[in-house]
Amino acid sequence: MVVRLFVLALLVACTPETTKLQYMPDMADAPTVKAQEDYLDPPLGSVARGAIFYAATAETSTAKSKVTFNAEQGKHLYETFCLACHGAGGKGDGPVSEDFPKPPDLTLPLYQQRSNSFIFHRITFGTAIMPAYGHMTDPAERWQIIYYLRTLQGER
Repeated sequence: MVVRLFVLALLVACTPETTKLQYMPDMADAPTVKAQEDYLDPPLGSVARGAIFYAATAETSTAKSKVTFNAEQGKHLYETFCLACHGAGGKGDGPVSEDFPKPPDLTLPLYQQRSNSFIFHRITFGTAIMPAYGHMTDPAERWQIIYYLRTLQGER
């Protein structure tokens, strides 16, 4: 009698409607992910808190500074990020200019006439031969570099 009940219970338990006991259900039911995609990516169209929005081009940039100029910090940042290519005076005669394409002379009237927001965009995203420094400097540091560059141009 006990054997019959056991066999009957097994037959009832093996219907297609019942779920099977899984050893590691988290692996079996993992979310499906496309190639080169992370299932922890934010939803499409979402914006991170504290995100900074930049203009599409340097010509359309209207970035505004909210920092006051600190000559010592500006000089230190210029020497750290810009001096190797643009040189101590901004003339494009830095130590690496012999081995790579010569960078422009930033003291020329063309660059003196450029807006601060234009230069801010160029520092952030780079140009054809200039690398982007947006990932290495925060916006306040980029403004310090711009203000120091303006002193090299004779404006401050």
